[in-house]
Amino acid sequence: MNDITLNLIVLAGFALLGGLVFLLVRRKQASEAQVVQMLAAEKGWKVEFIREPLLWGQRLTSPRWTLESLSRASGKESGPGSSDVSMLTVWQANIPGATILIGERQSQANLGAFGEMLMRQILQQALGADADGLTEAKTGSEAFQQKYMLWAQKSEDVRITSSIEAALLNWKGNKPLIRRTSEGLSIEQQGVQIKTRSEFEQIINLGEMLSKIL
Repeated sequence: MNDITLNLIVLAGFALLGGLVFLLVRRKQASEAQVVQMLAAEKGWKVEFIREPLLWGQRLTSPRWTLESLSRASGKESGPGSSDVSMLTVWQANIPGATILIGERQSQANLGAFGEMLMRQILQQALGADADGLTEAKTGSEAFQQKYMLWAQKSEDVRITSSIEAALLNWKGNKPLIRRTSEGLSIEQQGVQIKTRSEFEQIINLGEMLSKIL
């Protein structure tokens, strides 16, 4: 067997492997799309698949809310060990009101005034002008308060039901950030593009529960 024949065999092997990988990826994408389509058909929701060169994912829309789960590429070459793709999932509804923020508790142990300043900076970054007048509200069980922080402009507006508390304490995956501002109500998961039925139902069910009390 000469070198040319060997090279052709190697190239054919790479081509076959590449084709197999492509086929598996397309099959996985089709399966994921079918999950969303079936869920939307059952519930009477509208589903839209987004396929752009630098943006892809899906958007679910009901009369009460919209859910987007997207991956976005920067289009710039990333360095070794890094990725140029960011993922974000956001459920949102047109339910404005006094500011409320619920998120995973951040440790401020032994930081004192510096820790409080850092927390204020985080709130300002997350909420902008809507962060004015926020104070931490102590509500829910001890287990809930250990895992989540709740900030509000009007603490009397805050009601955490046992169902919402259970949903947050048993949350699978990246913890959600819940915001109600003058622009509406939202649930955000950074670094996540959801794909399974359970992931879709998890964030939608939480949004539906929050809509009833906020």
